[in-house]
Order: sequence, then C-alpha cells, then structure tokens
Amino acid sequence: MTELLLSEQKRALRAEMIRRRREMPLPARAAADAAITAAVLAHPLFASAMQVFCYVSMPHEVSTEALIRACLSSGRTLGLPVCDPAKRQMTFYRLDDPAELTEGAYRIPVPPQTADRVLTADADTLVIVPMFAFDGDGFRLGQGGGYYDRWLSRNPVPALGICYENGRTETLPHGQYDRALRYLITEHKSEDYYGKH
Repeated sequence: MTELLLSEQKRALRAEMIRRRREMPLPARAAADAAITAAVLAHPLFASAMQVFCYVSMPHEVSTEALIRACLSSGRTLGLPVCDPAKRQMTFYRLDDPAELTEGAYRIPVPPQTADRVLTADADTLVIVPMFAFDGDGFRLGQGGGYYDRWLSRNPVPALGICYENGRTETLPHGQYDRALRYLITEHKSEDYYGKH
C-alpha cells in the first residue's frame, strides 16, 4: 500500500470517527468518559506509575479532565505533551496546576515550557495515548501527526490507549511506522493484547 493511499484511508476513517463522536448524546459521552477514567485509575499500570504522561483532550477525544485532576491530587508527576511542528517531535513537560495551561501548537493547551519542567520517561512512567479508532491487533488511529508513534518508538514505556467503544474497527490501515499498543481501554472493557506485541 502506498503512503498516499494509506493517508487517504486514514483521513476517511478519521472523518467517520468524528461523525460518530458528534452523534453521541452528551449524557452517553459523559458516562463513557467517567467509565474510561475509572478503568484507567483502577488499572495496575496506573497504580504502579509514579509519573504519568497524559494529554489535554480536544473535541472528539476521550475527556482527560478528571484523569489530570486525579494525577495531580495523587502526588504523581504529571507530564503533558508539547508538539514541535517544525521538527515533528513531541516533548513532555511537567504540569503543577491546570491554571498554568496556555494555548500551544494546533490550539492544544500546554504547560509552561521551561528547562526545569522537561520530563524524561523512565521505568516508573505510564503514557496515556489518545485514539480515534483501534483494531483487534492494538493498532490505533490518532490525529494524524504521527507524534505518538515517533515518541513511542524512542521510549519503550508502558502505554495505555483510551478510546470510545464506537472507535473499534475490524481492521485498521497501518504502515511500517505505526506502533500497536498492548493495552487499550474503552467504556466497555480493558484489553491486554498479550502475545501480540
């Protein structure tokens, strides 16, 4: 499959997933967000993590507002991503208070970007990964920038993907640079693709 065809297939699937999110009744979506948050907080990977790399949710993504509050109140170190479009790279910076957030690239809220806040992934780090869609092999569809795939290829730490159940697909188009996740959570279940990755 050519990169152009792959990109077109992903773009079409992303548009379909956005449509599905828009059609979700607000009460159902709020209930799904709450169920996913509870499943993440109860997951063994979260329990053992001293440092959590999360994301600030945008429209059509699983809400992370409660997750961010839970990380901060638990005393864990919380990191949020800052994307550099010129270098196509992502760096995590420490957030101490939601009031510190300002608008960054792609209009995504970001924490202060000072040298003392740069975080490095280690054995005690868990990264929460956003997804529009996923398949039975753990491959995910994101926003399309490839930031998480590149970051995960350099940082082999535990990663937990979160997505609405309506993002489940039988197969997902993916290329050689796409990274499958072992752990995925929806409002219906928590899945471990042990043996596949």
